[in-house]
Amino acid sequence: MPAFIKSLAAAAACALFGVLPAHAATDCSAQRGCAAKFCEIENDIAAAQAQNNTRREAGLRKALAEAKAHCTDSRLQSQREADVRDKQSKVSEREQELKEARAKGKQDKIDKAQRKLEEAQSEYNAALVELNR
Repeated sequence: MPAFIKSLAAAAACALFGVLPAHAATDCSAQRGCAAKFCEIENDIAAAQAQNNTRREAGLRKALAEAKAHCTDSRLQSQREADVRDKQSKVSEREQELKEARAKGKQDKIDKAQRKLEEAQSEYNAALVELNR
């Protein structure tokens, strides 16, 4: 099979499965703070280029320029800490709602409150992960 067809088939497979070729994405896991943020935006730009999505690429380039102009590690850390506090507050709120639903005894209300609590806990956990990046 000619090399051109092989690379075309590989690109089609990547597009089909939503995966970037190995050379297009950089591992950002070792970076912290603003450097990690820049790395992730650059990876998104590479993905947009690979998909020929010029509008998304332009938006991401603007976001990268804004991030480079305004991002400081201390400000980013403060924002992440505030987000964790907000998410923790939401978890507490949802726990109270679940407690009230259980007191009323209606199973459908209990189930709904439980789902909302689980969603809030998931968002809180995601915020904790972000805090440590």
